[in-house]
Amino acid sequence: MIPYVNKDDEANNEKDIEEVDINNLYKDEKKTHYDWYDKILLNRPLKVVVVTLLLAIVAPVLIYQLLFFSSIEHAPNDGFSPGSCVVSRASRLPCGLGNVTQDKCHSLCCYDLNSHVCFHRYPSRFSYIIDHNIWKEWSEEVILRPRVRNVPFSSQNSIPKLRLSIDEVSPSHLTLLFYNAEKMSYEGNRIEHKNYTHHVDSPEMTVTVEGSQGLIFSTLRGPLIASNDIWEIAFKLTNETMYGLGELPLTAGTVKVLYRHKGDFSTIPLIFAKVNDSYHGLLIDSVAPTEVFVLGDNQIVLRSITNEGLKLHVFIGPKPSDVMSDAMMIMGTNEQLEYWMLGAHICSESPKTAEDALTDLKEFMSSAASASLPFDSHCGSAPIVFNSNCEDDQLIEEAAAVIKAAGKRYVPQVSPYIRYHEVNETSDEIEMQRTDNGTCIDIISEHKQYILHSAFQANYTSDVYVGLVGEDTVVYPMFENASVEFMKRLWAYEVELDGIILENNWPLDESLKNNETALYLPYFSKNLEQVFENTPKWNAVYYNDTTKYFYKHNKYGTHAVSAFKNMFVTEVPMWSTSSWMDDNVNINRQNIHASWTNLRKELVEAALGGISGHWLWSSPVCGDTDTFDPETQTSLCVKWYMAATYMPLIKIHSSSVPTHPLAFTGTNKNLMLGALKKRLSLLPYFFTTMQSGPLLRPMFYQFPSSEHLKDLNTQYSVGDDLVIVPNLLPSQTHVHFWIPPGVWYELWGGLQINGKEGDVVSMTTTEADFLTLIRGGAVLIMQKEVMTSAEETRLRAEFSLTIALDCESNHTTAETSTSVDSNCLATGSLYITREMSLVFQTNERHLYIKAIGEDFEVMCGENAKVAHVIKDISVYGLDDEYNNYDNHRQASVNIDLCDLKDATNDKILYTYV
Repeated sequence: MIPYVNKDDEANNEKDIEEVDINNLYKDEKKTHYDWYDKILLNRPLKVVVVTLLLAIVAPVLIYQLLFFSSIEHAPNDGFSPGSCVVSRASRLPCGLGNVTQDKCHSLCCYDLNSHVCFHRYPSRFSYIIDHNIWKEWSEEVILRPRVRNVPFSSQNSIPKLRLSIDEVSPSHLTLLFYNAEKMSYEGNRIEHKNYTHHVDSPEMTVTVEGSQGLIFSTLRGPLIASNDIWEIAFKLTNETMYGLGELPLTAGTVKVLYRHKGDFSTIPLIFAKVNDSYHGLLIDSVAPTEVFVLGDNQIVLRSITNEGLKLHVFIGPKPSDVMSDAMMIMGTNEQLEYWMLGAHICSESPKTAEDALTDLKEFMSSAASASLPFDSHCGSAPIVFNSNCEDDQLIEEAAAVIKAAGKRYVPQVSPYIRYHEVNETSDEIEMQRTDNGTCIDIISEHKQYILHSAFQANYTSDVYVGLVGEDTVVYPMFENASVEFMKRLWAYEVELDGIILENNWPLDESLKNNETALYLPYFSKNLEQVFENTPKWNAVYYNDTTKYFYKHNKYGTHAVSAFKNMFVTEVPMWSTSSWMDDNVNINRQNIHASWTNLRKELVEAALGGISGHWLWSSPVCGDTDTFDPETQTSLCVKWYMAATYMPLIKIHSSSVPTHPLAFTGTNKNLMLGALKKRLSLLPYFFTTMQSGPLLRPMFYQFPSSEHLKDLNTQYSVGDDLVIVPNLLPSQTHVHFWIPPGVWYELWGGLQINGKEGDVVSMTTTEADFLTLIRGGAVLIMQKEVMTSAEETRLRAEFSLTIALDCESNHTTAETSTSVDSNCLATGSLYITREMSLVFQTNERHLYIKAIGEDFEVMCGENAKVAHVIKDISVYGLDDEYNNYDNHRQASVNIDLCDLKDATNDKILYTYV
């Protein structure tokens, strides 16, 4: 039976409930059970906020751990910084090879499962430490010990004892040398007055250098790895812009290999860095193969296959010219510039037989004379390769005679190899090769100590290393400490040289190589494999020396230059394709393919090469390989001739297809000849400029204080007074000119460019020339009516002056003029000899000429080499009422500079208004 509630009872119960005070009933209970955290837990909006914050903060960390960490690690037990894997992708430094699978990533590195990259923690655990139990702070004798026993390259052991030597070379130059303390010892110099401070943090070593402009070098708390055949260091120079290594500017993603090879950049590894409106520099001094990586955030990583260490030069600046000067203190100064060297050098490399090549040479010299082709030197009928069987001596001497008879200079190309002929020493053939000095083939056996050998066998014996250059089997002389006797045996030619070009002297070896290097070295990348492809095998050795050849490879060209200089009784100018830290040789650019991209690149290379210290820089017009196609690239070749007008030195190198002007016809031929003649007309200015600085310069170098010009690679300064704006596209009709500080005029017509610094002006251009501007305040000395060589032009062509007045700056009294202030001024100079120069100063009415020095014989004597008459003057910047042309005043004059010998007050005065 189901129970029922009595209705009367239900009514009574409801009445009782209504009479109860519920607030009082639960008052005590509420006080007992509701604390502050209960309010939080029972507050629904607050719970939503808390959960959201947890998801926003904790979840990403957990996800990052699961997706990007190779493992979740605890702090290391060595007590030093654990390092973090939370590093932005732009700032990550590759750990080991970088792009590897997770199982090959070192356990102390981080791994990104998304991009499959192994990268260093920040700070890196691969560092060296100062033991505070022994050393309280760094000093030269401190032993640095590796924090990690093995390195992320083949798990090799770290070098157990490292030292850092800091050498204060000068007030603006110091060196950092990290080296194996078990093999050598250095002690850096200290000077009292310097423009920098350096500091080594401990216990985890970090090196910083500060100048007046702020921090200019830091190792970033990044990796310092030292092991057998692999060293690595990371550092940073600036947060702003960098230039160098053949790049203008130097950007993230750039990779360069410091190992002289086919297609290498020719300048020294000098980096300019901008910070706080000033510049400093860093020079990488590493003879061993070294990779340079420019990564995000301007981080630079060096990896070097060395056993000795890493050396860095830091230059304080603060101007780019100061950096260049300090770099040249290491390399030396090239003082072998002669006037004829500024003229065109022509070379041919025909696949024909030696006899046919000699016939072609004779025909060319005859045609060149008929066409009045302006050039100064020729390399002969073919490049010289040393022969072990004495062939071709007579043909080389005949070629030299042909060139000399035409009034040109003989500057042969020499490949520093010996053609290798394997013959039976008892055969009749070898008897036919005998000379008064014995058997030519015995050069190799008699002087084997100067020949490169193959890797040592198990019994420590080796044969000469045999390589391949073209179709020639060759062996390689090792020129380091080569005796004069050995060099004279190599150079068996009775010819008079005016100069010599050492080509292919990396040295070149085109033989097929097995991909075995990576099996023996702990680190060998695709970049290294590419540069090793056309050089001798890495495991070749010097005679009786187990040290591998590749450790000294970068110095091969420099050793060759020194050996040749020691051989010749009279020193002659020398060009070299490969040079290392040596500014006493001219740069010979080689293996440049004909392309629009490479034309632009050659301008960049020449400009950076010049400000790095290689002022005498030679570039091949239209390239020097077989890739030139006259059907499609003639317009490119024409533009290349125009660019060559402003190059320091030039070479017209014809390979299988001739690229000299006589190989073309019509307008193209005339434009090429016109470019060569224009170059000759500007040589007085070029020769004067190159006595004290580079010719072609990047804009950041010439105008370091201008923010508008710092990253430009579309216009270049030519000395102090000219700027060129190349038109490097086919049929290009306009160029954009970024106005530098000061007043500027178009060079050939005198049109003044209106605008202020940094303004961009679009100007018309032609196929016949690059737009060229002259600086207001400059006097440009030229010789417009050129002859067929630089030397003849210098002697016989009368001078012309282009005066570009600066009427906007605040001027003081001209030194050579009256005591009255001038509104417009311009100055210039003409280098004659080391003993004499001419100085030109003008105002809006007068020209003053003064001689500094008294070596007038070279200009006014019987054996004069320099012209002495000024024929005409062009003046830019005068008021229109004084102009007799649209934008300038032209005056025909007859000023004899020899009058300076007897002039009153040693001055010549000419009034043009």
